[in-house]
Amino acid sequence: MFEVDALAQYDSRLFLAQALEHGQQTGQLSPASVDKIHQDVVSLAHKLIAIKVEDLSSRTEIQGQVQEAFTLTSLGLEYGCEGALDKSVRLLNSNRLIKFFQIGNTLVDKLADRSQNTLDKAVLISPAMHAVDLEQIPAYNEWERDCLELIIERKLAIDAPQISIHQLSATPRFLMSLADINTAAQQLDYINLRLSYLQALPQEEIFAVDYPPGVDGDTARQITTALMVNLALYREVDFYLDEEDLDNFRDIAYDIEGCTVKEASEALLLGWIQQYMDVAGQPEEVKTYAVEYWKYCLSVFEDVIRQ
Repeated sequence: MFEVDALAQYDSRLFLAQALEHGQQTGQLSPASVDKIHQDVVSLAHKLIAIKVEDLSSRTEIQGQVQEAFTLTSLGLEYGCEGALDKSVRLLNSNRLIKFFQIGNTLVDKLADRSQNTLDKAVLISPAMHAVDLEQIPAYNEWERDCLELIIERKLAIDAPQISIHQLSATPRFLMSLADINTAAQQLDYINLRLSYLQALPQEEIFAVDYPPGVDGDTARQITTALMVNLALYREVDFYLDEEDLDNFRDIAYDIEGCTVKEASEALLLGWIQQYMDVAGQPEEVKTYAVEYWKYCLSVFEDVIRQ
């Protein structure tokens, strides 16, 4: 044995734990049934340990597989009963536990595959026809790259989906619930919507500019900020930006007294991107995201000015 029984404890946050408690309180699950369910999950954990753990003396590795067995089983049960506790007890009484583990594993695998696909393909590619190494610009920043890599590892480091991630949770957690799955999926949607927004902009003009490295590697925001500044100052679609332009943009578009971008400047910029997306024939979800992303970029500019 790998001390699995000693390590196996229900996390009260898991839907499985809530279902077992509900089943016992309502008399639909006997203590013997609960113990059988527990031992079935422990058996799944043994199989995971035998397959995945290289160092059987590592308590941390073993605990990770125990937690995965419980978490994936819980996810599959929550998905199968759509979060309804009474239905979850009925399903536990009428199905083998491995069925829920398989459902949960499939859910997380699909999410991890989608995250890997986003990491690989959510990039702008230079339209230059004869370049030996085509230049690429990721649609995601460094925080989001880390988030994608964690999802591939079946972990989550955000509490809610964000238009653009600017900070991760201190301690990533296992994907434990359908809410976690939905949060991760929505974040992937946001990154891919940002790619569609960026692809709708003139690519040759974007790649004609060198973007200085930022602390968070957020080239997408640099592109957007440069475009907003050129629109506000010169009414031109351009991506060149220098410190003088930023200073002029601040003087013209920023309300020092109110510590915000002026309403007229914000209306001009948001109106422009909405019209541009309309003319470019983008789907409604891309247009909506583009406007929200511009609002986000303006809020970052406000934060920088206040410092």
